[in-house]
Amino acid sequence: MDPLHLIAVEPLDPEAEAPLYQQLEQRLLQLIASGALDGETPLPTEMELCEAFGLSRATVRRCFADLVKEGRVVRRRGQGTFVAREKASHSGPFLNFSQRMASSGRTSSSRVVIFGQERAAGGVARRLRLEEGEPVYRIRRVRLADGRPMTMDTSHVPCSLCPNLAQEDLTGSLYALLAEQAGLLPARADEHFEAVGLTDAEAEIFDMEAGSPAFLITRTTYDQHGLPFETAVTVAPGDRNSYEVSTSAS
Repeated sequence: MDPLHLIAVEPLDPEAEAPLYQQLEQRLLQLIASGALDGETPLPTEMELCEAFGLSRATVRRCFADLVKEGRVVRRRGQGTFVAREKASHSGPFLNFSQRMASSGRTSSSRVVIFGQERAAGGVARRLRLEEGEPVYRIRRVRLADGRPMTMDTSHVPCSLCPNLAQEDLTGSLYALLAEQAGLLPARADEHFEAVGLTDAEAEIFDMEAGSPAFLITRTTYDQHGLPFETAVTVAPGDRNSYEVSTSAS
């Protein structure tokens, strides 16, 4: 995928309250969170971003300076600017599984258990702000680290957002795929955590005893315009998953 195309998929807003360098910084952080920007491919140069957005060199330089200071990107002499892998796990509440595993030194993979279309109903329709009966994709994947099952994720995505999703490889990052195919960038997520015991079927997937403690996480992810584009339910055994939550007064 072309990083410059992903970053410049939409223009920045010179009339917005946030200055342009902050808008560009947020765009880059959203793409890092989605997994669409990795640590292998260099980011576009300052001049390429200036030309793509019509920005001054000082504006782009300020953006990169902030990202370097925050540890989000690193500069490599003679090679360019790259996403800092060690910071991937701090991207946001809707952590990209592939990046989270890479940041901990593990190799991630996925096994697609269910993929198909169905009619949105109940909580799925409500969380995605859809009318009852609108078509959505249902994607269930077991996510693995070094071959060990870590989570089971069941995602719903409106079919209208990515009509060709059935033709894509779903074993990698779903967020990166949606960013590339539909220009959808994860800006925030609402998550609900609940302590549960694994059902018989879930325990078999994780090779654990039924009733073993686990997290049940319901998540709705919103794009850069505040519109929901994915809702998911994750089952995560407590003995192999931990989550860190930060709060502030603002």
